[in-house]
Amino acid sequence: MKQAICGGLVVRFLVLFCFVFPSIIFADGWAPNTRAPNIGNIGNTRHNLTMSYLPAIADDPMSGARNNYQEICVYCHTPHGANDTKGAIPLWNRTLNQGQYTIYDKPRTLNRPIGQPSPNSLTCLSCHDGTISIDSIINMPGSGRYSEAQKTSFNPSWLDGWPESSAVHATMGPVPGNPQQCTYCHAEGESASGFPFELFVIGTDLRDDHPIGILFPENFDPGVDFNEPNLTYETPGGAQMKVFDNNGNGYPDKDEPRLYDTGEGFEVECASCHDPHGVPSGGPGTMFNPSFLRVNNGIVEGNNPNNSQIVSNTGSALCLTCHAK
Repeated sequence: MKQAICGGLVVRFLVLFCFVFPSIIFADGWAPNTRAPNIGNIGNTRHNLTMSYLPAIADDPMSGARNNYQEICVYCHTPHGANDTKGAIPLWNRTLNQGQYTIYDKPRTLNRPIGQPSPNSLTCLSCHDGTISIDSIINMPGSGRYSEAQKTSFNPSWLDGWPESSAVHATMGPVPGNPQQCTYCHAEGESASGFPFELFVIGTDLRDDHPIGILFPENFDPGVDFNEPNLTYETPGGAQMKVFDNNGNGYPDKDEPRLYDTGEGFEVECASCHDPHGVPSGGPGTMFNPSFLRVNNGIVEGNNPNNSQIVSNTGSALCLTCHAK
Protein backbone atom coordinates (compact mmCIF):
# COMPACT_ATOMS: atom_id res chain seq x y z
CA MET A 1 0.00 0.00 0.00
CA LYS A 2 1.39 3.37 -1.03
CA GLN A 3 2.26 5.68 1.83
CA ALA A 4 2.38 9.45 1.51
CA ILE A 5 5.10 10.61 3.87
CA CYS A 6 3.90 14.19 3.58
CA GLY A 7 0.29 13.17 4.07
CA GLY A 8 -1.37 13.73 7.41
CA LEU A 9 -1.62 10.06 8.40
CA VAL A 10 2.06 9.29 8.02
CA VAL A 11 3.14 12.63 9.49
CA ARG A 12 1.07 11.85 12.58
CA PHE A 13 2.63 8.39 12.66
CA LEU A 14 6.13 9.88 12.56
CA VAL A 15 5.32 12.29 15.37
CA LEU A 16 3.91 9.43 17.46
CA PHE A 17 6.97 7.34 16.62
CA CYS A 18 9.27 10.14 17.79
CA PHE A 19 7.60 10.20 21.18
CA VAL A 20 7.39 6.43 21.62
CA PHE A 21 10.97 5.67 20.54
CA PRO A 22 12.96 8.84 21.27
CA SER A 23 16.21 7.05 22.00
CA ILE A 24 16.17 5.45 18.56
CA ILE A 25 15.27 8.54 16.61
CA PHE A 26 17.40 11.17 18.25
CA ALA A 27 20.38 9.01 19.23
CA ASP A 28 23.64 10.92 18.92
CA GLY A 29 21.83 13.80 17.18
CA TRP A 30 22.59 12.27 13.79
CA ALA A 31 20.67 9.01 14.15
CA PRO A 32 23.48 6.57 13.35
CA ASN A 33 20.98 3.74 13.02
CA THR A 34 19.24 5.43 10.11
CA ARG A 35 22.03 7.09 8.14
CA ALA A 36 23.32 5.71 4.85
CA PRO A 37 26.38 3.49 5.34
CA ASN A 38 28.38 5.59 2.81
CA ILE A 39 30.61 2.67 1.83
CA GLY A 40 31.37 1.09 -1.53
CA ASN A 41 29.30 2.93 -4.13
CA ILE A 42 26.62 5.57 -4.66
CA GLY A 43 23.91 3.00 -3.93
CA ASN A 44 24.90 3.25 -0.26
CA THR A 45 24.65 7.04 -0.07
CA ARG A 46 21.85 9.57 0.35
CA HIS A 47 22.08 10.25 -3.39
CA ASN A 48 20.40 6.90 -3.99
CA LEU A 49 16.84 8.25 -4.20
CA THR A 50 15.32 4.80 -4.54
CA MET A 51 16.18 4.17 -0.89
CA SER A 52 15.16 5.38 2.52
CA TYR A 53 17.38 4.86 5.54
CA LEU A 54 14.61 4.72 8.11
CA PRO A 55 14.49 1.01 9.00
CA ALA A 56 11.78 1.49 11.61
CA ILE A 57 9.24 2.27 8.87
CA ALA A 58 8.33 -0.60 6.57
CA ASP A 59 8.22 -0.53 2.77
CA ASP A 60 9.16 2.78 1.11
CA PRO A 61 8.32 5.75 3.35
CA MET A 62 9.24 8.23 0.60
CA SER A 63 6.81 6.71 -1.91
CA GLY A 64 4.30 9.51 -1.40
CA ALA A 65 6.90 12.23 -1.92
CA ARG A 66 8.58 11.22 -5.18
CA ASN A 67 8.33 8.74 -8.02
CA ASN A 68 10.41 5.66 -7.29
CA TYR A 69 11.89 4.95 -10.72
CA GLN A 70 13.68 1.92 -9.21
CA GLU A 71 16.95 2.99 -10.81
CA ILE A 72 19.70 4.85 -8.98
CA CYS A 73 21.31 6.74 -11.85
CA VAL A 74 18.14 7.86 -13.66
CA TYR A 75 17.44 10.65 -11.16
CA CYS A 76 20.43 12.48 -12.64
CA HIS A 77 21.54 10.77 -15.87
CA THR A 78 20.17 9.28 -19.09
CA PRO A 79 22.07 7.63 -21.95
CA HIS A 80 19.81 9.27 -24.59
CA GLY A 81 17.96 12.58 -24.95
CA ALA A 82 19.95 14.33 -22.25
CA ASN A 83 19.34 17.90 -21.10
CA ASP A 84 21.70 20.24 -22.97
CA THR A 85 20.23 23.59 -21.89
CA LYS A 86 22.67 26.08 -20.35
CA GLY A 87 25.51 23.78 -21.39
CA ALA A 88 24.49 21.10 -18.91
CA ILE A 89 26.96 18.34 -18.12
CA PRO A 90 26.86 15.22 -20.32
CA LEU A 91 23.93 12.82 -19.99
CA TRP A 92 22.07 15.13 -17.61
CA ASN A 93 18.50 13.97 -17.01
CA ARG A 94 17.08 16.62 -14.70
CA THR A 95 15.18 19.86 -15.11
CA LEU A 96 17.39 22.94 -14.66
CA ASN A 97 16.40 26.18 -12.97
CA GLN A 98 16.23 28.87 -15.68
CA GLY A 99 16.05 31.78 -13.26
CA GLN A 100 18.65 33.99 -11.62
CA TYR A 101 20.29 33.38 -8.26
CA THR A 102 21.10 36.02 -5.68
CA ILE A 103 24.87 35.91 -5.58
CA TYR A 104 27.39 37.00 -2.96
CA ASP A 105 27.29 40.79 -2.94
CA LYS A 106 30.63 41.67 -1.34
CA PRO A 107 32.99 41.55 -4.35
CA ARG A 108 35.29 44.10 -2.72
CA THR A 109 35.87 41.66 0.11
CA LEU A 110 36.76 38.88 -2.30
CA ASN A 111 38.32 41.16 -4.92
CA ARG A 112 37.24 38.71 -7.62
CA PRO A 113 34.40 38.91 -10.19
CA ILE A 114 31.37 36.74 -9.36
CA GLY A 115 28.78 35.57 -11.88
CA GLN A 116 25.81 33.25 -12.00
CA PRO A 117 26.41 29.54 -11.31
CA SER A 118 27.75 27.46 -14.19
CA PRO A 119 26.48 23.99 -15.18
CA ASN A 120 28.87 22.45 -12.66
CA SER A 121 26.79 24.13 -9.96
CA LEU A 122 23.37 24.27 -11.67
CA THR A 123 23.24 20.50 -11.77
CA CYS A 124 23.65 20.32 -8.00
CA LEU A 125 21.23 23.20 -7.46
CA SER A 126 18.58 21.46 -9.57
CA CYS A 127 17.81 19.55 -6.36
CA HIS A 128 19.45 21.58 -3.65
CA ASP A 129 17.98 25.02 -4.41
CA GLY A 130 14.58 23.62 -3.39
CA THR A 131 12.66 24.87 -6.45
CA ILE A 132 12.46 21.67 -8.51
CA SER A 133 11.07 18.29 -7.54
CA ILE A 134 13.64 15.65 -6.67
CA ASP A 135 12.00 13.30 -9.22
CA SER A 136 11.78 15.89 -12.03
CA ILE A 137 13.54 14.00 -14.80
CA ILE A 138 13.06 14.33 -18.57
CA ASN A 139 13.57 10.72 -19.67
CA MET A 140 11.85 8.16 -17.47
CA PRO A 141 12.77 4.46 -17.62
CA GLY A 142 10.99 2.57 -20.39
CA SER A 143 9.91 3.41 -23.90
CA GLY A 144 7.95 6.56 -24.76
CA ARG A 145 8.43 8.38 -21.46
CA TYR A 146 10.35 11.45 -22.63
CA SER A 147 9.47 15.15 -22.37
CA GLU A 148 11.50 17.84 -24.12
CA ALA A 149 9.62 20.54 -22.20
CA GLN A 150 10.67 19.04 -18.87
CA LYS A 151 14.25 20.17 -19.54
CA THR A 152 13.48 23.75 -18.57
CA SER A 153 10.16 23.64 -16.71
CA PHE A 154 9.14 21.52 -13.73
CA ASN A 155 5.79 20.01 -14.75
CA PRO A 156 4.19 17.75 -12.12
CA SER A 157 1.51 16.54 -14.55
CA TRP A 158 4.24 15.03 -16.72
CA LEU A 159 5.63 13.16 -13.75
CA ASP A 160 2.15 11.80 -13.03
CA GLY A 161 2.54 9.72 -16.19
CA TRP A 162 4.80 7.29 -14.36
CA PRO A 163 2.77 4.05 -13.90
CA GLU A 164 3.25 4.12 -10.13
CA SER A 165 3.26 7.87 -9.78
CA SER A 166 3.53 9.45 -6.36
CA ALA A 167 0.76 11.62 -4.95
CA VAL A 168 3.32 14.40 -4.38
CA HIS A 169 6.43 15.41 -6.27
CA ALA A 170 8.30 17.04 -3.43
CA THR A 171 11.06 19.60 -3.64
CA MET A 172 13.76 19.71 -0.98
CA GLY A 173 12.41 23.00 0.40
CA PRO A 174 12.77 25.66 1.62
CA VAL A 175 9.35 27.27 2.29
CA PRO A 176 8.14 26.46 5.86
CA GLY A 177 4.70 24.94 6.09
CA ASN A 178 4.49 23.70 2.51
CA PRO A 179 3.76 19.95 2.73
CA GLN A 180 5.05 19.32 -0.80
CA GLN A 181 8.69 19.47 0.20
CA CYS A 182 11.14 17.25 2.03
CA THR A 183 11.77 19.73 4.84
CA TYR A 184 8.12 19.64 5.87
CA CYS A 185 8.73 16.25 7.47
CA HIS A 186 12.52 16.31 7.73
CA ALA A 187 12.91 19.41 9.87
CA GLU A 188 14.95 19.78 13.03
CA GLY A 189 12.99 18.33 15.93
CA GLU A 190 10.48 16.67 13.61
CA SER A 191 12.63 14.50 11.37
CA ALA A 192 12.84 10.77 11.86
CA SER A 193 16.60 11.29 11.76
CA GLY A 194 16.63 14.19 14.23
CA PHE A 195 18.99 16.11 11.93
CA PRO A 196 18.25 19.61 10.58
CA PHE A 197 17.68 18.61 6.97
CA GLU A 198 17.27 22.28 6.06
CA LEU A 199 21.08 22.50 5.97
CA PHE A 200 21.01 20.60 2.68
CA VAL A 201 18.58 23.08 1.09
CA ILE A 202 20.77 25.80 -0.45
CA GLY A 203 17.91 27.95 -1.77
CA THR A 204 18.25 30.58 -4.50
CA ASP A 205 19.94 33.16 -2.25
CA LEU A 206 23.56 32.04 -2.34
CA ARG A 207 24.98 34.80 -0.15
CA ASP A 208 25.22 32.58 2.92
CA ASP A 209 27.19 29.87 1.11
CA HIS A 210 30.70 29.59 -0.28
CA PRO A 211 30.79 31.79 -3.41
CA ILE A 212 30.35 29.90 -6.68
CA GLY A 213 30.79 31.34 -10.15
CA ILE A 214 33.76 33.25 -8.75
CA LEU A 215 36.87 33.62 -10.92
CA PHE A 216 40.07 32.10 -9.59
CA PRO A 217 43.24 34.23 -9.81
CA GLU A 218 45.32 34.03 -12.99
CA ASN A 219 48.59 34.98 -11.38
CA PHE A 220 50.12 33.77 -8.15
CA ASP A 221 52.67 36.42 -7.29
CA PRO A 222 53.76 36.85 -3.66
CA GLY A 223 50.89 38.25 -1.67
CA VAL A 224 48.19 36.42 -3.67
CA ASP A 225 46.37 34.33 -1.07
CA PHE A 226 45.64 31.41 -3.39
CA ASN A 227 47.55 28.30 -4.40
CA GLU A 228 48.21 27.58 -8.06
CA PRO A 229 46.70 24.43 -9.60
CA ASN A 230 49.39 22.31 -11.21
CA LEU A 231 47.36 20.73 -14.02
CA THR A 232 45.27 22.09 -16.90
CA TYR A 233 43.07 19.29 -18.19
CA GLU A 234 40.82 19.23 -21.25
CA THR A 235 37.96 16.76 -21.25
CA PRO A 236 37.02 14.77 -24.38
CA GLY A 237 34.13 17.21 -24.85
CA GLY A 238 36.49 20.18 -24.92
CA ALA A 239 35.78 21.59 -21.47
CA GLN A 240 38.78 22.76 -19.52
CA MET A 241 39.65 22.37 -15.87
CA LYS A 242 42.51 23.42 -13.66
CA VAL A 243 43.21 20.69 -11.14
CA PHE A 244 45.21 20.33 -7.95
CA ASP A 245 46.83 17.13 -9.22
CA ASN A 246 48.14 15.90 -5.91
CA ASN A 247 49.40 12.53 -7.15
CA GLY A 248 50.90 13.93 -10.39
CA ASN A 249 49.24 11.43 -12.72
CA GLY A 250 47.97 14.11 -15.13
CA TYR A 251 44.31 13.21 -14.52
CA PRO A 252 41.58 14.82 -12.38
CA ASP A 253 40.96 12.13 -9.77
CA LYS A 254 37.84 12.20 -7.62
CA ASP A 255 39.76 13.35 -4.55
CA GLU A 256 41.36 16.35 -6.28
CA PRO A 257 39.65 19.78 -6.20
CA ARG A 258 39.33 21.56 -9.52
CA LEU A 259 38.19 24.76 -11.26
CA TYR A 260 35.94 24.89 -14.33
CA ASP A 261 36.08 27.11 -17.41
CA THR A 262 32.73 27.35 -19.19
CA GLY A 263 33.65 30.43 -21.19
CA GLU A 264 34.36 33.10 -18.59
CA GLY A 265 37.61 31.80 -17.15
CA PHE A 266 38.36 29.25 -14.47
CA GLU A 267 35.78 29.46 -11.68
CA VAL A 268 34.96 27.83 -8.36
CA GLU A 269 31.74 25.81 -8.62
CA CYS A 270 29.91 23.28 -6.43
CA ALA A 271 31.75 20.39 -8.10
CA SER A 272 35.10 22.04 -7.32
CA CYS A 273 34.81 20.69 -3.79
CA HIS A 274 32.11 17.98 -4.03
CA ASP A 275 31.78 14.78 -6.04
CA PRO A 276 28.12 13.69 -6.00
CA HIS A 277 29.07 10.03 -6.42
CA GLY A 278 31.14 9.99 -3.24
CA VAL A 279 34.90 9.93 -2.67
CA PRO A 280 36.43 6.93 -0.86
CA SER A 281 38.26 8.18 2.20
CA GLY A 282 41.05 5.62 2.10
CA GLY A 283 40.64 3.21 -0.80
CA PRO A 284 38.05 0.55 -1.72
CA GLY A 285 35.81 -0.59 1.11
CA THR A 286 36.35 2.45 3.31
CA MET A 287 33.77 5.05 4.23
CA PHE A 288 33.25 7.96 1.86
CA ASN A 289 34.34 11.44 2.87
CA PRO A 290 31.56 13.36 4.67
CA SER A 291 29.17 15.44 2.56
CA PHE A 292 30.62 14.10 -0.70
CA LEU A 293 33.72 16.27 -0.18
CA ARG A 294 36.66 15.68 -2.50
CA VAL A 295 39.03 16.09 0.46
CA ASN A 296 38.29 15.11 4.04
CA ASN A 297 38.12 18.51 5.66
CA GLY A 298 39.73 17.67 8.96
CA ILE A 299 37.39 15.07 10.52
CA VAL A 300 39.57 13.01 12.82
CA GLU A 301 39.33 9.23 12.82
CA GLY A 302 37.48 8.02 15.91
CA ASN A 303 36.00 11.43 16.70
CA ASN A 304 32.55 9.95 16.12
CA PRO A 305 31.56 6.27 15.91
CA ASN A 306 30.16 6.91 12.43
CA ASN A 307 33.52 8.22 11.26
CA SER A 308 35.66 5.33 12.51
CA GLN A 309 36.65 4.32 8.96
CA ILE A 310 37.36 7.84 7.70
CA VAL A 311 41.06 8.42 7.21
CA SER A 312 42.23 11.46 9.14
CA ASN A 313 43.59 14.51 7.37
CA THR A 314 45.00 17.79 8.57
CA GLY A 315 42.53 20.44 9.72
CA SER A 316 40.81 22.43 6.96
CA ALA A 317 42.64 20.39 4.32
CA LEU A 318 40.07 21.13 1.64
CA CYS A 319 40.04 24.88 2.32
CA LEU A 320 43.84 25.04 2.29
CA THR A 321 44.01 23.30 -1.08
CA CYS A 322 42.95 26.57 -2.72
CA HIS A 323 43.52 29.18 -0.03
CA ALA A 324 47.10 30.08 0.92
CA LYS A 325 46.63 31.19 4.51
